Amino acid sequence: MPAPFHRLTITQFQLLMDRTLLRRAIDAVHVHHTWKPARADWRGEATIVAMQRYHQSLEWDDIAQHVTVDPAGGIWTGRNWNLPPASSSGANGTASAGPFMFEMVGNFDTGHDPFDGDQRTAALEVTAQVMRAFGLDPAADIKFHRDLNQQKKTCPGSGLDKVAFIRAVAALLARPKPRGAGSARGRRAAAPAASPAPAARLFDPRFLLGFEVTQAAQSTVDLSGATVPEHGAGAAEIERTARADVAAGQRARYSRDFSHLGEVTTSRGEDWRALKPHVVNLTRGELSESGEFATTPADLDAIIDAIRDRAAASPTLELMLHAHGGLVKEPDALSYARTMYQWWLSKGVYPVYFVWETGLLETIVQAISGSRGFADKLSDPAIEKIARPIGKPAWSHMKDSARRASSPSLDDGVSGGALMFARRLAAFLKEPAAANVAVHAVGHSAGAIFHSHFVPALIDAGVPKVASLSLLAPAVRTELFTQTIVPRLTAGTLVRHYLFTMDDEAERDDTVAVVYRKSLLYLVSEAFEHDEKMPILGLQRALKADTGLRTLYGLDAQGEPQSGHGTAELHYSRAEGAPENPLTRSRTHGGFDNDRATIASVLRRILGVPDATGLGTSDFPSFDSRSIAQLNLAPDVSASVGRGAPAIARSGGGGGRRLALCIGIDRYRDRPLAGCVNDARTWSRALNGLGFTVRQLLDEQATARGIADALHTLLDGAAEGDVLALQYSGHGTQLPDDNGDEGDGFDEALVPVDYHTGALFLRDDLIATALEGLPGGAALTLFMDCCHCGTNSRFAPSMRAVTTPSDRVRYLPLPPDLLRAARSMRRARGAAPAVEPSAAGVIHLAACQDDEFAWESAGQGDFTAAAVPALAAAVSRGDTNEQFLAHVRGLVTARGRQHPLMMPTAAGMAGGRLLAPLSDSVAGDRLVPGGSGPLDSDRELLRHLEAALGVLRRRIG
Repeated sequence: MPAPFHRLTITQFQLLMDRTLLRRAIDAVHVHHTWKPARADWRGEATIVAMQRYHQSLEWDDIAQHVTVDPAGGIWTGRNWNLPPASSSGANGTASAGPFMFEMVGNFDTGHDPFDGDQRTAALEVTAQVMRAFGLDPAADIKFHRDLNQQKKTCPGSGLDKVAFIRAVAALLARPKPRGAGSARGRRAAAPAASPAPAARLFDPRFLLGFEVTQAAQSTVDLSGATVPEHGAGAAEIERTARADVAAGQRARYSRDFSHLGEVTTSRGEDWRALKPHVVNLTRGELSESGEFATTPADLDAIIDAIRDRAAASPTLELMLHAHGGLVKEPDALSYARTMYQWWLSKGVYPVYFVWETGLLETIVQAISGSRGFADKLSDPAIEKIARPIGKPAWSHMKDSARRASSPSLDDGVSGGALMFARRLAAFLKEPAAANVAVHAVGHSAGAIFHSHFVPALIDAGVPKVASLSLLAPAVRTELFTQTIVPRLTAGTLVRHYLFTMDDEAERDDTVAVVYRKSLLYLVSEAFEHDEKMPILGLQRALKADTGLRTLYGLDAQGEPQSGHGTAELHYSRAEGAPENPLTRSRTHGGFDNDRATIASVLRRILGVPDATGLGTSDFPSFDSRSIAQLNLAPDVSASVGRGAPAIARSGGGGGRRLALCIGIDRYRDRPLAGCVNDARTWSRALNGLGFTVRQLLDEQATARGIADALHTLLDGAAEGDVLALQYSGHGTQLPDDNGDEGDGFDEALVPVDYHTGALFLRDDLIATALEGLPGGAALTLFMDCCHCGTNSRFAPSMRAVTTPSDRVRYLPLPPDLLRAARSMRRARGAAPAVEPSAAGVIHLAACQDDEFAWESAGQGDFTAAAVPALAAAVSRGDTNEQFLAHVRGLVTARGRQHPLMMPTAAGMAGGRLLAPLSDSVAGDRLVPGGSGPLDSDRELLRHLEAALGVLRRRIG
């Protein structure tokens, strides 16, 4: 039995399905569905383990099937491929010859789960790859379970057309044979060919994920009469076991997480444990697995399970999905959620808070405020002029984070964190137990931008209806709202919409940090959006100017709502001295999110309770004066430019930028890795937290041309005082030296994802030549996690460690044809001159010595796993490059298989501070972001802002 089970991609399965690796001849492919669990019941590996346990309870030696295809197209290893399956009595074959059997998770009987998407693709590919490897005929050798049994089962589902299935597999087989695929042409009884000599292989198969299932295996259990169970009792047992295992695992995970939160003091000494079932934390749209509060995919599953449990205990359950505004830092948003969540629960509403880290603008607003005397001398147009060049990029960045959260594919290929939640929620709502659940969305300020993307994503993901959308002082452009939300209202998939905001008089009475004498929505419209006076949904002037919105809300010519005229409700809070609106009383933009009248009104609309009941007002939580909602920020002397630092930390370096390039490649055609993309993302988060603007190249993006162009972009745009970082995780290799600069006759090289095409390898001397273009006064640190990333004895290292199933080396031996192609490309480009190992200004930290491999284990490089957790603390302490390397080297060498090193450096570089400018005198006392770390252009925005304000102060005197 393989332990643990492995989830393979189609390419990884293809590499394993090589008849030369197996000792058993395969003469047919048996296709099953699980029936139960259905797609919605899928619990990941826990479902596989539950099936295995149930099958073993039948006194079988292991799980019945050779692989399992999950709803997302993952191919899970199972029974050893050299053993017969428990497919159907009398048709299971023997240990020498017989069928290959797989299960598809789902109920594909007519009217139930559809056979589509990535799961269909994977099932067809599995069938085709087996048939190609063993020379089988789709028309004769594809066996549906219903063809084999005597019980008249529909398996693999009455909704599956076998003729269409066979035709689709035949089309796949008609494609050109992949390089390295098996060459057998005989059928059935043909024994596997003898394995070729190791030298003839492009790679060592021991390093393939799931290699264990191809190894020789014996069993004393006779399965000739066994049939995989697909009946009510077995299905119920599998589902019960899977759910219990998931629950136990989640309890264990939360216990560990809570222990960590209890031991590590956050910036405010907070304990966020109670919020785990109620918060989805995002950074740049992705799930945030660092900072004050982490959210993982498993945490999303736990939130859905918590909603499921709450729904089971209630006759009805209203689910409220909340998105906060745009001047909110992570700890403030978490504090708000902790203050409010019990109040919602007590009313029968289950709250989920999206914390999406939008705090940069708060720093900008505080910086604009300055001292009161300075503020009094500036007009609103002057403030808008100051804020425009800084606020526009920051606001655009924040809007992009809102969009990314619901995007199906971000720059690194993952889905946005909010969309991941939406898909899980949609799957849950299809369960009978969810019939009593209604979904509501609430967004404050920029949270309206978040929901303008998220509500459509919920509906497109399969949520049948969103019962209501309540927007409080929305900062979304009317154009976006009209494009994304109004059509859902028209179609009825969004049932009701409520808008609470200030009338124009109240907007003009509001202030931003005292210095700007109108509301934040005015500042957004006048300064932060791309065009001045951009219509913003929360502004009365924008509503009355838009014919469609006047109709939607039933407004008169002055923008006032007329009872019974609109399809959506609009309620204004009024300026001081005007008649008070009992449904919303906030007179500040930031006050809506904790205004007793407003939130109680939202509650009553969610519950369908008349306003006359006053429900929600008597026990509404109280907030301190610095709560999340007090966004009409008063000037803070400690945060004023010119009177201290504007909520950011100081460092003693020069005044340049911090730029990084992170490269990770797993999807090599012939020898895939499993931890390099994870490495690149891990380094990206760490460097981002240290103030770097990070560009990622992952998998298919990391071609030879793509890497070379990105490297030149990084270096060509550099200037004196800049701090740069380059991280690479992927294969390293050796190429014969053809320009005479290597004493041992070999160049070391990075391996791009398209190396198999003969593309130019990233040789050490080519990279060194590029690094010579680093401008004087700029610093570059290389973090290289691959084989042959040192400098001297470039010979093929020997294997020095016993591997576990998840251990791989990042070294790619090249066959003669690719070596010839590489030489040809090299000659076409011309040889580079001999160069020194490190250019001036460059620190090169390598994962291993030249006579060692760089290893990865459990989905991460050994070097990365040691270096990244130590990075922030080392920078904070001001550790030198040598001190950091010594710490990391001690952790890595403890495993006994690689020893990180530092290439020879220019004078003084090894003793310089890690990730610091070359000279502390470049720009004096430099501002660098603190806290949880900025994103993208934050550093430049703040530097330009401080400079602009300094000029104005000097002019005003």
